[in-house]
Amino acid sequence: MQNFRRFILAVAICAFAASSTPASGFDADFSGTLARVRSAVVGISSTANRILTNELLDDANVRKILGLPDGVLIVQSGATVTGSGVIIDSEHGYIVTNSHVIADADDIVVTLKDGRVLQAEVVGSDAPTDLAVIKIGAPGLVALDWGRSSGLKVGDFVAAIGSPLGLEQTATFGIVSGLGRSGLGIDEYEDYIQTDAALNPGNSGGALVNATGELLGVIRGVPPPNEGAQGIGFVIPSEFASKIVRALVKDGEVRRGWLGVSVTLSQADVGATQNLVVDRLVCNSAAERQGVKLGDAVTALNGHAVSTEAAFKNAVSLLAPDARVILDIRRGGRVQRLELTLADPGSVQSAPVHRALEAVTLGLPVSSRSRACTPNGPIFLEVPSDSIAYAAGLRTGDYLTSINGEPAISAAQIQDLLDASDGKISLDILRAGTAYRIEAD
Repeated sequence: MQNFRRFILAVAICAFAASSTPASGFDADFSGTLARVRSAVVGISSTANRILTNELLDDANVRKILGLPDGVLIVQSGATVTGSGVIIDSEHGYIVTNSHVIADADDIVVTLKDGRVLQAEVVGSDAPTDLAVIKIGAPGLVALDWGRSSGLKVGDFVAAIGSPLGLEQTATFGIVSGLGRSGLGIDEYEDYIQTDAALNPGNSGGALVNATGELLGVIRGVPPPNEGAQGIGFVIPSEFASKIVRALVKDGEVRRGWLGVSVTLSQADVGATQNLVVDRLVCNSAAERQGVKLGDAVTALNGHAVSTEAAFKNAVSLLAPDARVILDIRRGGRVQRLELTLADPGSVQSAPVHRALEAVTLGLPVSSRSRACTPNGPIFLEVPSDSIAYAAGLRTGDYLTSINGEPAISAAQIQDLLDASDGKISLDILRAGTAYRIEAD
């Protein structure tokens, strides 16, 4: 009986000890892990002469009152942006951060936890994902290892480290509030981890870590303050960020192949499993030329299932020009496997020089096998979201039919029409079977 009582007491003690362990996995010794993590997180300050942008300055009446002629820009001298970064390679001094933290910087200064202040150089930057890599040279650096963001679940406890409001190596604690956040219009490629760990201006580029100090993601930031968001912050997942970082370290840029297709979740059967269906197919693109058709249900890319539009778009964005991919589709009840080769956007003819078409890439039409693709003019292959053309209303996939009312079906014709214009042009386009006229300066 005495031994039985001792056994019951031992079981009770073990149960109490187990129940006393934090569910988060962060134990009392996490301060030690946090000390190592904080040593790998740096403060970044970049200085540049930037063009001052403001909605009021785009108003013709405001410019007239201020006496600003058209085409005259206001340059803000010595503009400073502060943020954070994470050392990911102690030997070479590579630091990952957000591209907006170091964009157009003339001078970049990194502050380490031990107080050292060092000049940094840009290794590479990728605006569509808001990721960048900079480099410093110093002994005794501490780096973080990439963790598996795909293993995260809503409710997992995480810690965020950065330099909010200039308070360097600040650590905050929270949970994963959501996964796969996209469609927010923040970056071109979105697949954010959402967390309620406190984030403030200056946290951008910092680290989101787990209990073992692994880097689960690069902090992107918080929604604009006018949205009144509290306890909402976004982080770029480590498994996506690490691939971008590798490309930046290797080439200084991310070279993306062009597939020419987009997908959307089908809404056909309520309650049934939703499929990703091809809803846009650019004529003469890699996808259209190699057998993809409108309405195809995409089940896998390179053997990996894709369940959301953002997941498909992001997966394709990581593929290089001329990369060979396998696309599993279902068409008319039959499963097919298509082997495709991505095109190189750089090999496609660029648009003639004109302010309204700056940064736009055009492709000239050729014969097409698809009845869904009968372009009446060059195709806007890529219209960057930060371009003048995008602001004017042009979008990727638009068919250009005329300029200033005249047919534009060859590179020579386009150039002649732009040369003959007095600066302001009208572009007639065809989008999803509907014609539009867009005025542009």
